Amino acid sequence: MNSTKTKWSVLLLMLFSVSSIFAQSTISGTVNDQYGVPLGGVNVILDGTTKGSVTDFDGNYTIANVEDGTYTLTATFIGYKTFAKSIEAQGGDITVSFSMDEDAASLDEIVVTGVVNPKSKLESSVSVSTMDVKLIEQASPRSAGELFRNIPGIRAESSGGEGNANFNVRGVPISSGGSRYFQIQEDGLPLNLFGDTSFGNADNFLRIDSNIGRVEAIRGGSASTQTSNGPAGIINMISKTGATEGGSFGTTFGLDYQTSRLDFEYGAPIGEGLSYHIGGFMRSGEGPREIGYQGNKGGQFKANLTKRFESGYVRVYAKFLNDKSVMYLPMPMLLEGDNANPTFSNLPGFDITNDAVQSAYLQQSAGTNPFDGGGRHVNDVRNGNNPISKALGAELSFDLGDGWKLAAKGRYSNNSGEWVAPFTAAVGTVSEIDATARAAAGAGSEPLVYADGDREAFNPSNGLAQIIHMFDVTVDDLSNFFGDVKISKKLSDNVGVTAGLFTATQNTKIGWQWNSFLSEVKGGGQARLADFDGFSRNGQYSYGTPVWGNCCQRKYNTVHNVNSPYVGVDADITDKLNFDGSVRFENVKVNGNIQGGPTSQGAYDYDGDGVIQDIEQSVPVIAGNAGQIVNDDYNFVSYSAGLNYKLDAGAAIFARYSSGASGRAADRNSYGTDGKADVQYDEVSQLEVGYKKRLKNGVLNLTGFMSNTDEGLSNELNRTVGNPFKALGLEVETAMAFGDNFSVNGSFTWTKAEIDGGANKGNTPRRQADLVYNVSPSYSFGENSQHSVALSMLGTTKSYAQDDNALVMPAYAYFNLIGRVGLTEGLSVVLSMNNIFDTVGITEVEGNGDGAFGTNRLVRARSISGSSSTISLQYKF
Repeated sequence: MNSTKTKWSVLLLMLFSVSSIFAQSTISGTVNDQYGVPLGGVNVILDGTTKGSVTDFDGNYTIANVEDGTYTLTATFIGYKTFAKSIEAQGGDITVSFSMDEDAASLDEIVVTGVVNPKSKLESSVSVSTMDVKLIEQASPRSAGELFRNIPGIRAESSGGEGNANFNVRGVPISSGGSRYFQIQEDGLPLNLFGDTSFGNADNFLRIDSNIGRVEAIRGGSASTQTSNGPAGIINMISKTGATEGGSFGTTFGLDYQTSRLDFEYGAPIGEGLSYHIGGFMRSGEGPREIGYQGNKGGQFKANLTKRFESGYVRVYAKFLNDKSVMYLPMPMLLEGDNANPTFSNLPGFDITNDAVQSAYLQQSAGTNPFDGGGRHVNDVRNGNNPISKALGAELSFDLGDGWKLAAKGRYSNNSGEWVAPFTAAVGTVSEIDATARAAAGAGSEPLVYADGDREAFNPSNGLAQIIHMFDVTVDDLSNFFGDVKISKKLSDNVGVTAGLFTATQNTKIGWQWNSFLSEVKGGGQARLADFDGFSRNGQYSYGTPVWGNCCQRKYNTVHNVNSPYVGVDADITDKLNFDGSVRFENVKVNGNIQGGPTSQGAYDYDGDGVIQDIEQSVPVIAGNAGQIVNDDYNFVSYSAGLNYKLDAGAAIFARYSSGASGRAADRNSYGTDGKADVQYDEVSQLEVGYKKRLKNGVLNLTGFMSNTDEGLSNELNRTVGNPFKALGLEVETAMAFGDNFSVNGSFTWTKAEIDGGANKGNTPRRQADLVYNVSPSYSFGENSQHSVALSMLGTTKSYAQDDNALVMPAYAYFNLIGRVGLTEGLSVVLSMNNIFDTVGITEVEGNGDGAFGTNRLVRARSISGSSSTISLQYKF
């Protein structure tokens, strides 16, 4: 009997065990980032248990044998916000797929730009900032300059429109336009080999749209060895890719100015490891300043296709850009007060934050073509800054096994376009401008009349006139090819080495054909032109720039070839101390020709009527010969070394020394009869010490820096500029979250910069403020936090207009506001307001007063654009 009971007991126990096994669940799914890219290496666990999993390369995970019950599924990954979800297990298979959001403020975020090997911010001995989609949207940028001014350490002069901005990094100077020492990248490759090519700046070929998934910005650090011509820093615009279906659509309209824009982007899988992403924008409008015509029109389209394998991926991508935008150059202003405490203000009938030199009456520019020996050239002023880019690229990354990894990128961009914008060369009373222009052009006693209508006597209501020099530039060929191949090997658990080769070919075929007009000083895009009656033609009184000695007809036709091998080592000396060092060997060859004009200046029958008219007596022409031969080659070595010490799991200190250099664009140099450049490159050395701290509700980054720039003389249009410089400063960056709804991001950069040689030794470099700052609080509310409001304050202390420190550009701060109202899931209305208080912020001044206007002076300067607002309907799906 006892034996029988024992058998039944065993049988019942087995049945219960089988029942228990059948009641267990399996939880599985896929983990992606917010752009649909699978995340490998994510830790997925059930809180309070020992059960968990790690996602594979394709983002897949499985947790088996989960007993019935309620659990919290938690996922953690370096650089991403923790994901948590309640799970009910009831004896069946459960699929839980989800996405993880990047944590732009996290010290655990992985950095891929300007470093020897990707690693977290906490483990990197570099100063790097990141912006995700949320922060980009909060900044509400209309241009690259407006986006970059939110990054610590960078002063972006974003007052000139979309493109052609000037960038200053940690006191490394803006001695010429653009930035000689700072590189802008798109998906890890440069947009242009040189940051300061006149009228061919890299940001001309960059448009901010919803394709951008992330921005990484490195200042100093290993930028000297991880790129060409960017020792002061790199900003990398990283595009979205698609592995899960989703996208966004937005349409935007101006509330107080005329603009309309359509943005779209979409990504989805198409099976067998393939995914794609497409997106772009189309727009038209006048722009935030009144110019009298549609100056912003065009668009961009980008696409990429990714194939993922077990050990890596291959991606191909394409871009087509054809966009026209208005360029705002220095314009007439009133200069009140003395040089040390000036006020820049409006002239009668001309608002310096909402008006521009452009006009409905100024639409055509005529001159001689420098590329065909002086043939006729006629351009449409309404084209403005018109970059055209057709680009194809590819990249791959593979784990080859046994500690070997291979990564490669390459892109060809067929770049061309034009750059046309009016510049106020002189402003004064009608009689003053009449006399100046008449004498320069050789006009006689012809009466000054309006160039349109009944040609009545020229008599502006404010008594003011201006000489306009039309910056009329043909970007015939700014095409380039960039390639970067690197292979890395893990020598041990603690040491890895990387070797690579960067190659580049940069064409620069640009022609300058400038000319001169007379105009009244009037806003609203309604300034009328003036003629010397019987001499001028439709407001144009010269086919050159006689007030400047007809300086500026010019052509460049050069090719730069670069081969730069580099090697880096990354070593964990201890569990807390990391060292990384790298060296780069830059080898550059440049050949071609440059012809500065005019080589001839005499009679030219421009209209082809067989008669030399008065305006045709003196016409600058670039002859069709080779001009100045360029046949140069040079090389230099850059190096960088840094130590990072982790104080604990949430804090680290680092130190780094770097020595690098930047070559020169062809138009920024002078060449001898042998074709050799006077100055082949400019050197920059940098020392930085930093502290990174994870706070209870955010992060804090502090970086002290010193730099020395050994810069020789160079060209800036028709001026000679350049000095050695030195700077020291402190960079502070913080991101704080107070609960789930309120957050604050901010940065402050204090810089003491000084000219270290020449006639202005000891002075502060032009346009270099001691303090540049931004603070951006944001608040979300609603049942699902579907509503939000964000305010951005950006400011700068005073700076100087020129290196002589004679004229101050006053301090200013302005505010942007963006508000979002969620209507349904994914659908929202967004109100964006830029410079809501219509603040005047002077970023550039030409000269130091052009003459008297009552008890004050006239001046030509450029301010940030005034108050403007848009409303958008956005749908994310």
